[in-house]
Amino acid sequence: MENSVKSVQTSKKGTLYLILFIIVLLVGLGLIITGFVMNKSMRDSFVPPLDNPKAKYQPGWYIYLLEIGGAAIFLLSFGYLYSFLQIKLNLKKMTIKQMAVIAIFSALSVILYYFAKFNLPIFPSWLDIQFSDVPALFVTFMYGPFSGALTIIVRFFCKLPGTSTVGVGELADVLIGLTLCFVAGFIYKKHRTIKGALCALAIGMASATVMAMVANWLILIPAYKEIAGFPQVALTSTMDKILGGQHIVTDSNFMVYYLFVGVLPFNLFRYVLVFAITMILYKRLKSLIVHFVGDYDRDENVSIEDEPEELTEAIE
Repeated sequence: MENSVKSVQTSKKGTLYLILFIIVLLVGLGLIITGFVMNKSMRDSFVPPLDNPKAKYQPGWYIYLLEIGGAAIFLLSFGYLYSFLQIKLNLKKMTIKQMAVIAIFSALSVILYYFAKFNLPIFPSWLDIQFSDVPALFVTFMYGPFSGALTIIVRFFCKLPGTSTVGVGELADVLIGLTLCFVAGFIYKKHRTIKGALCALAIGMASATVMAMVANWLILIPAYKEIAGFPQVALTSTMDKILGGQHIVTDSNFMVYYLFVGVLPFNLFRYVLVFAITMILYKRLKSLIVHFVGDYDRDENVSIEDEPEELTEAIE
């Protein structure tokens, strides 16, 4: 009887901790969004003084406090929430070495985002071909989907200072990246074979592409118009030029053409490149990490070196 009562009390305590972590996480996210909204509003209303007409807007110290403080609160609560879920889901705890590897690949993801991207003239100029998802996939394949998700979250915060959409574009990018890591990661976790890897990548690619279409439809394009101030006529004319200037794209059918002629083929092409690079480099980088770290797969207690030979041979 006493054990039953203790079990109920422990369960209630765990539920309260989970609710508390989620609330604190949302508070951190709210502070970040508040800081960006205030910064955007003050930037738009800024008028240079008469004695210095060339003066540029400078955000106040409280803007930095909101953004940096919110990021710190979010990351701290995310870490506690991550540890809590590890215990509840009976996952192996992340070691210092694993955290170091994830930190390195997260930094690499940020570097690739800023310095390894380009545009193609056949797609709208704001759609970038970039490879920052490759390090996240490496981490996902090595340590599981939750670790890959952590890489995506770290990249999100590092991208926020350069945002032009009050963080909305970065938030949409997080949704796409999390979809990719969770879908591909959970499939590969259950089927660690060459067929499982290819299936994980194919389904992950399809799921991330669908999420990208939804994010562009409901989040990105509205943000570009309402927050960044892009007029609808400019978006429509850009898409019409890409289609050869045939004047078939109008304000009313813009979204259909944009999603199915722009976003869909763009993301399919982008992820084909991402997954090709992942398959080529994964075996070599994984072996290097095992050599220096001697780590294991956190989610399955399976040695990384015990992966099926057919997978490593296919990658080579």
